[in-house]
Amino acid sequence: MSTNNKDSLLPLNPMHLPEVPSWFPLAWGWWATAGAIVFGTLIVWFTYRWNKKRMAPKKTALKLIQAGDKPAEAIELLRQAALCYYPREEVAQLTGKEWYAFLDTQVKSPVFLENYELWQEALYSKEPVGNASELITHCSQWVDEALPPKRRRAKVG
Repeated sequence: MSTNNKDSLLPLNPMHLPEVPSWFPLAWGWWATAGAIVFGTLIVWFTYRWNKKRMAPKKTALKLIQAGDKPAEAIELLRQAALCYYPREEVAQLTGKEWYAFLDTQVKSPVFLENYELWQEALYSKEPVGNASELITHCSQWVDEALPPKRRRAKVG
């Protein structure tokens, strides 16, 4: 027993532990991950800004059309919204039935050309027409469905 006690009381040097590894410099994988996160965030941010800018005329047109109560104002706003998205050379020259045909070619359910007489009456008569709210609804539906233009669209004229 005395030998065991003697061995345990031997003078030992203190343990020297290595330093804790530093976080820097990071391994290349961490830098690649950080770069991918920054790049992805920038792509999302630029896409969001581009889409917001692209949809601004549509949102404004919908708000103004729904706030108005006259079909003449609604069709004027519709033309302004169309000029924001379609080539000016194609849209600005359209009048009368050509204009309504253009509007109908941009949507799945055409309603403008078949209501041509109602539109002419609403635009040029001094008395308000009875179905003005229906015509305004057609305008807001067109803006909602046709703007911004899809990749494939019918050629104007």
